[in-house]
Amino acid sequence: MAAYGIDALLENGILHFPEHPYIFERSGDAFEGVAFASFAGDVRNTAVWLKEKGLEDTNIMLYGANSYAYLVADSSIMGYVGVSCTISKEWKLADVLRAAEILHISAILYDAEHEDTVEQLQKVLPELLCISLNELPKSKEPEQHVSPKPIDSCCKIIFSSGTTGKPKAVMLSQKQMFANLDSLLLRTPFTIEDRDYLFLPLSHTYSSICNFLYSLCVGMQIYLCSDTGKIMEELQMVRPTVFCAVPLIYERIYEACVSNHLSPVSMLGGAVRFLFCGGAYFQPKIRKYLKGYGLNLLEAYGLTETSSIISVEYTDTEEYESVGTVMENQEVMILDPDENGIGEIMVRGENLFSSYYQNPSATKEAFTKDGWFHTGDLGYLDGRKLYLKGRKRKMILLSNGENIFPDEIEAKFADYPQLSKVKIYAYEGSICAELYTAQPCDGAAIVEEVNRLLPHYAKIRKFECIRDSISVRLK
Repeated sequence: MAAYGIDALLENGILHFPEHPYIFERSGDAFEGVAFASFAGDVRNTAVWLKEKGLEDTNIMLYGANSYAYLVADSSIMGYVGVSCTISKEWKLADVLRAAEILHISAILYDAEHEDTVEQLQKVLPELLCISLNELPKSKEPEQHVSPKPIDSCCKIIFSSGTTGKPKAVMLSQKQMFANLDSLLLRTPFTIEDRDYLFLPLSHTYSSICNFLYSLCVGMQIYLCSDTGKIMEELQMVRPTVFCAVPLIYERIYEACVSNHLSPVSMLGGAVRFLFCGGAYFQPKIRKYLKGYGLNLLEAYGLTETSSIISVEYTDTEEYESVGTVMENQEVMILDPDENGIGEIMVRGENLFSSYYQNPSATKEAFTKDGWFHTGDLGYLDGRKLYLKGRKRKMILLSNGENIFPDEIEAKFADYPQLSKVKIYAYEGSICAELYTAQPCDGAAIVEEVNRLLPHYAKIRKFECIRDSISVRLK
């Protein structure tokens, strides 16, 4: 298994395809590209610039929407400077402040959209260095030499989406993040001719690793979505050969095609070679529908803690139920299987995260003594094909001895179509809820109605509404 790192891949690209147009952003009615060598130069110059500001070996937060500057900053920090701590662009001041304090960040890099929030943050944390992404060095400067970070040191921290508690800070190295690359290339041999349309948030592993970092290997072109309301328009402009999305997007495409007698092939631009789906349950009927049009749909499964991937399907299969074939560099076993072979999915491999940041108890709980990671998901194996059957049931034990099952409370929100997802967890002795919605809604009224259905000890005491960043408009 080859060991990859950002610096080595940048050097390889400079050697073999320096003038190849690589990263594209939309300007007016067209996309404009930046050559690979120019991107590499921007990354290295930014690393020198950040080190001169005293940020070497520190935790640096990235807070913004997908952009060329974001990719430069993220690559620079991970490959040369310190630890890139990426957070959702949807987070508000309280969330950003909590993350900043947990991670002991030295600086925050932000875009123009979040300037007001960062100004408020600096009032609370006056020692924090706040840097606009617009300040990064430009490509006209000569490339400067900078020493790379060891590929086995932590370079990335991403908050996982916890089910029964607040998200934990997952620590990843370059070695771990690139561990799945060779296995993925066995399934999807990307080339320099491929075009990847990237709209999923780069603050998540699915997008930042699978959509972007792996493109460094071959120079696959990256087209950055300018606006999630323009996805369908831009798919026609870009005509991507690679497209990664979550089930919600494919469900919207399916509905539009069936209602208007359209072909999903044409809606996706007409040139797709590899169509990835992951992140949530994907209806078999829609998978079958898309494959029926000859689309090479590849179901994937993974977690932040596994550097995004555990399994991906091989190309051109007739499989509609599994979440793919386990990657060759990983081991998967089923813990305590029942009579149907269903049990907790356990994973072991070089792609596994190092630990949760400054949380040794959670780290110890996540692993067995011989290195198997508890995914918390239920499933079964058929050979190396993996089938997902849901979450392992979690229980919250309150201080008064009462047991709370989050899935039972979450199920009571099913009658509210304005909510795309609900997470129930315990925090400081109270039952709390996160309500994910694509549009403004009266969260207080919804929680009040649900609380009427719950016993006193199980009532939701705190809640927050979070805009679902993947619930985008496709029409």
